[in-house]
Amino acid sequence: RRSKPNDRAGGRCQGPCLRLLSYMAVAARRVVGVYDRLLGSAPLRVKSASSALIAGFGDNLCQNAVEQRESYDFARTARFMLVGGVLVGPTLHAWYEVLATRIPGATAMAAAKRVALDQGVFAPVFVPVFTMSLAAVEGSQAALHDAATRLRKDYVDLLSGNIAIWTPAMFISFWRVPPSYRVLFANIVGIAWNTYASWVIGKRVTA
Repeated sequence: RRSKPNDRAGGRCQGPCLRLLSYMAVAARRVVGVYDRLLGSAPLRVKSASSALIAGFGDNLCQNAVEQRESYDFARTARFMLVGGVLVGPTLHAWYEVLATRIPGATAMAAAKRVALDQGVFAPVFVPVFTMSLAAVEGSQAALHDAATRLRKDYVDLLSGNIAIWTPAMFISFWRVPPSYRVLFANIVGIAWNTYASWVIGKRVTA
């Protein structure tokens, strides 16, 4: 059979592509191994650092892909990273431990109960705390006043977005993800949440 051009191209690509995938898999295993070692020695610091990086990446994605800003606001990204590392990481670390203690077990029912508490009790309180913390880090009374005013206006939208993103994600996390990886899992899902929150909250703290 005479080989077609696409067949020959596919054959040429097959070897390098497989090697690239193999290298990527090895690199991923090494990253996970390093993360495991660091997590074992300093869990809170590792979770805080990963939360800061994800929060910054979410704001970066928002500014470049969603808002398509002509001039990048580095200070805003720094605020998101600071709040992510100082507030979000430690708070999630402690909250997930409380949930695991109060509602033990790895069943779907236990996961559903944790999600109900997470979205019914924790989220309605933490969303305004997160928003006001970003304004407080900005360091001006005007920013706090603006954040409070707009929070009253957009609170339902923020909470609805939080519920839409986090309800299925947290069910998977509480049901299938090992406890030590739950903050990391939340940080990865948090790329979507931080991008959305940055778009909504960023208008407040920069207005």
